[in-house]
Parts: sequence; structure tokens; C-alpha cells
Amino acid sequence: MAERWSAPGLCSVVSYALLVALVNGAGAAKILVVPVDGSHWVNIKILMMELIARGHECTVLRPSNAIYIEDVSDSFYIETVQLQEQHTLSREQLEKHFLEYVFKTAFSQKTSQLSIAWEFFKAQKEATKSSVIVLQSTFDNKELMKRLEDARFDLVLADPYYAGGVMLAHYLKIPVVFFGRWMPTEDIHFATAPSPLSYVPVLNSRVTDKMRFTERFENVFLYSMNRVLSHFFIYPTYDELCHRYLKTDFGLYDLYKKADIYLMKVDFVFEFPRPIMPNAIYIGGFQCRPPKALPAEIQEFMDSSGDAGVVVFSLGTLVRTLPRDKANKIAAAFARLPERVIWRYTGETPPTLGNNTKTLSWLPQNDILSHPKTRAFIAHGGENGVYEALYHGVPVIGFPLFGDQYENLLRLQSRGAAFLLENLSDFTADDIYTAVRTVIDEPSYRVNMQRLSALHRDVEAHPMQTAIFWTEYTMRHKGASHLQAVGNDLPFYQYYLLDVIGLLGGILFLFFFLALKLLRAVVKRACSGKMKKKRE
Repeated sequence: MAERWSAPGLCSVVSYALLVALVNGAGAAKILVVPVDGSHWVNIKILMMELIARGHECTVLRPSNAIYIEDVSDSFYIETVQLQEQHTLSREQLEKHFLEYVFKTAFSQKTSQLSIAWEFFKAQKEATKSSVIVLQSTFDNKELMKRLEDARFDLVLADPYYAGGVMLAHYLKIPVVFFGRWMPTEDIHFATAPSPLSYVPVLNSRVTDKMRFTERFENVFLYSMNRVLSHFFIYPTYDELCHRYLKTDFGLYDLYKKADIYLMKVDFVFEFPRPIMPNAIYIGGFQCRPPKALPAEIQEFMDSSGDAGVVVFSLGTLVRTLPRDKANKIAAAFARLPERVIWRYTGETPPTLGNNTKTLSWLPQNDILSHPKTRAFIAHGGENGVYEALYHGVPVIGFPLFGDQYENLLRLQSRGAAFLLENLSDFTADDIYTAVRTVIDEPSYRVNMQRLSALHRDVEAHPMQTAIFWTEYTMRHKGASHLQAVGNDLPFYQYYLLDVIGLLGGILFLFFFLALKLLRAVVKRACSGKMKKKRE
């Protein structure tokens, strides 16, 4: 006889099925991905491909001059923003301009925080010009905008460094999930959460969370300088576009504060402890994974390195070459090492290159760092490399070039897991050699990094799972406005309680004023009484 389900039993099964559906996904959703080219694209693509594997449909919006964002794919749809020819440079020209900026920043004699911050601001102004061209080309293309509207997307997944993502989300009236921590001019933490400058360092301050008085002063000065310059010379340009295309009475900065979820590639093993809001989700190391098999050539090179082991050197996705004099010094330092060296490098072979060094155009970095023979990692301080070293417990020699890389490496150095090369403008081969020997020969570097690795891995869910959950959560609930603090909407004087302080100050002033008046009246009366007695 067939088993019959009771009503309560059937309800339980249905409830369980619904719960599983909610936990496992948001159904087949349509996501508009608005990335930034370069290494940023490499990162957001990892998350996007995981979303696609879970059944979601993704469309990537790319400018026609993109270098790394492909214009053809079997996995996702592509919408291209056509730019006029005068705004389109070849890949070689773009890479040349980028490397000129990087090398000027990294190897310049100007190493004060003020000069670095000023160069950073000038770079942001140039980036703003490029962003505005893409934004105007997007919103002025009526056919493209009609296709985006007709697609009926459920979510915008955007890199916050480019303003187009949050503007399109507002225009299409759909939620936005940010992937990354950098707005056009600053760390998004400062726009969304209390950020006490007494222990929260700003970009280019080059300090830890333990600041002396002079460092706190510099931190406040750099923060104020960046705020003033960006709000007078960068955001007004974006605000005008918001008014023109979105018909808003507020600007871009307010749009950033209204985002639903902020997926940030950090965690508190790496980041200095600081206040965050409930819609700021930390996913540092989301791209890290157990190793895959190495290519045979690299595997043999690693395995045959003996007890000395291997040092890995890579400057990230975008920097594959160096000025000749710098490359010669680095190669000469490597030639003196007993360890073997794997160097991601495509430039002219330095004449000082030793037999112990192998140069390659591409490295399976995550897999090499996991190899037991890897002794140290010379890195520029990009988020990917830092977290892969952290995940696999490999100590780091820091070779920062630009942006937030110095600060990333400083965080590792403050925890005893990295040695940071402070001034690259005039480094010598001895400096490189000494740094490598220090990190390899001093056991504390590896011990500290492996401790950080254990802390980083000891989480309830892998950061990729966390990123997927909150992305799908936002789609399931049509946004996450309930996680947004009302403080984002308060005017300045209310946020900092200046009206309350003013009222209390007025009351205190009135109290002391009346008390003084009363005291003077009492004293006057007492004195007049004494005078009267004397006359009598």
C-alpha cells in the first residue's frame, strides 16, 4: 500500500525544500557586471564565473578600448560601449602609459607622503577624464541603454572604482553589489562607516594603526587634503552627470553610500581592526584554493631545488618588465642566492642573470606558492598575491610599486610576516640580497606567516562561499537597504551632533551667565549692606 503524506508532513517537506532553495541560490538570475579593466577584471571575473556555474546569466559591460576584458565569450554575454577613435589607444600604447606612471611612482626620488598623495590625486584626475568619456558614451547610446533596460537585470555587480556601475543600477532601479574597496578617490570604508583617524590610516599615509602624534597629524592632513581636492575637483564632474542622466538632486558620493552590499577583498587577519557596517562583507582570499598540478617544467625545477628551495618573484598581472638598470640589480642579487628563483619577467634578459634563475612570461602563482620548496615570495603587494601568500603561509619581501601596495605590505610587516623594501628609487643588489636572506634565514618570518595562515583559514565558510551567499541574498530580497545605516543620510551637523552640542553649549552658557549675574547681585548686595552699616 502506498504511503500517504499527512498535511503537517507535507508542509514540512515543502518548507524544507524552500529552505534548501534559499540557501543554495537565488534561482537563475540575470546579472549586469560592470568591471574595471586590468587586474580588477581578473578578480571580478573569478566571482562572476562562480555565479555562472551556479546557473546565473551574466552580461559584461566593457568599453571598446578594453585590453583584458574579452570581447567574445562562450560563458557570458557582452555589451560593448563604443568609444570614438580619438579616445581609443592600442594595447601597446595603454600599457606603455601605465608602465611610465608605475615606474615614475615607484622609482621617483619623491618619497614623502605629501608628494605621493599629490601624484595619486593627479592620477585620479586623469582616470576621471577617461571614466567620464565612457559614462557619456554609455548613457548617450540610446540603443545600448534600451537593450540594458529590456534585459530586466536582477542585479548590478560592479567595481566601485568606476562610477558607471552604481549609476546604471540607479538608472535601471535594481540593487547593486560592489566588488572591491576603492572608490574613485578613496577607500569606501571612509564613505560608509565611522573611521577614527586616530587609529585608521588613510591611503598613502604609510603608517600602521599605532600612530605617534606626528603620524596622527599627517594622517588627518592627508585625509583632509584628499577630501577637499576630490570634492572640489573630481566629484563635481560626476555629480553633473548624475543630474543630467539620472535626474537626481544628489551626487555620486551619495550613490556610493546607498549601495546594498560591499564585498571587500580583506579580512581582519590582514586588515587593522576598525569599525565596519553590516553590509560590508569581508571576503579576503576569496580566490585562494588548494593547488593544482604544476606544469612539468616548473614541477621539475621546484622538486630538484634541494634543501635550499625556491624564491618566487612576481609583480602582478600588469607589470611584466622593469627598467634595465633595475632588472640588472635584481638579477645580480638573485645570482648570489643559494636558492633557485622563478621570476615572472618578459623584458630583455639581464646580462647579470644567474644560472639559478628561471624567467617565465606567466606563473601559476597560487600553485607555486603552495609547493613545499617555496621559501619566500617577492611581491609588489597587490591583494591577490598578498592573500595567496597568506593562504599558503609563505613569508614576503615587499617590492611596492603604486596605489595601495605599500599599505598592504606594511600590514604584513607589522605582523612580522614580511620585510618591506622602503625606498626603491636607489636600491642596490645588496639591498635585494639582504632582504631575501633576512626573510629566509630568520625563522620568525615563516612562523608568523604560518600563524596568520592558520587564522585566515579558520573560518565558518570559504570567502568565495560568503561572496556568493551575499550576492544571491541581495537578489533574493531585491536589495539590502535594511543593512544601511541611517547615518549615511544625516546632514553633517546631525551626524556629528553639532546641533545637540550647540544646544548643550547654549544651556551651559546661559547657566553660567545667570549664575554669574546672581553671584554679582549677591556680592553687590552684601557689599552695599556693609557700607550701610559703616555709615550708621
